Amino acid sequence: MTRISFLNDSFIDHSNAYVHIEDRGMQFADGVYEVILFYKNKLIDNEWHLDRLFRSLGEINIKLDLSYEKLSNICLELCKRNNLQDASIYIQITRGATSRNQLIPNGLTPTVIITVSPIKLTTLDELEKGYSAVTLEDIRWQRCDIKSISLLASSLTKQKAIDMGYSEAIFTRNNIVTECSFSNLFIVDNNNNLVTKNLDNQVLAGITRRRIIALAKESGIEVIERPFSSEELIKAKEVFATSTTLLIRPLTKINNTIIGNGNCGQITRRLIDKYQQFLNT
Repeated sequence: MTRISFLNDSFIDHSNAYVHIEDRGMQFADGVYEVILFYKNKLIDNEWHLDRLFRSLGEINIKLDLSYEKLSNICLELCKRNNLQDASIYIQITRGATSRNQLIPNGLTPTVIITVSPIKLTTLDELEKGYSAVTLEDIRWQRCDIKSISLLASSLTKQKAIDMGYSEAIFTRNNIVTECSFSNLFIVDNNNNLVTKNLDNQVLAGITRRRIIALAKESGIEVIERPFSSEELIKAKEVFATSTTLLIRPLTKINNTIIGNGNCGQITRRLIDKYQQFLNT
């Protein structure tokens, strides 16, 4: 079956989807992106994702003449054309193509790219075993609240963690934990409170993060959004990461320290179950 993608205003054979050689997304990483989970033929938390996409566009002054409805319909049609019931939808908007110039020109037509890929969610057995992570210095820029396509710092740090034998990298700035290389981070403290870094320019306002906070509150779990240190991280009863494609990933070993009993914690498991129920409704 031919893979179909969307470029600018057309559905197109993926192998023939090309952008201009002087697109500013390629030359300056001048663009933003969004990833949406398509599960059982539904766009999950779609409006929240599009809210974040348009916020990111606004922060870098790109004007996109597409409505939420139009973007949503393109995503649905793309999944249909690729015969996918479960998929990861990648939306990338760049400022467009023009002669190379460090200054930002006015009046460009944004380049719109949307691709879909099949996704298989992690099984409960895999989640029960948990994953490992290592704390590394956060070398990213100072506007991590913008979902920029400039991901080199995150990619280099994630690769460093993998090369060290870990599954994930956890960013720290001045001994304060921010988030993971491509996901948000939560800990469960000794009082069974769910703690995550408060939103600011150092972390992305994750959509799965937002959903998990809502589900936790519905379950009677106290949620605290505040900075926490590397020492608190290591001493936590439970640690897990969240993202659109990972959903909830328990982290049971950090650096050389086993978290809890080395398996997926009780509160983490409760939230996994709650999130799965949410997906199935």
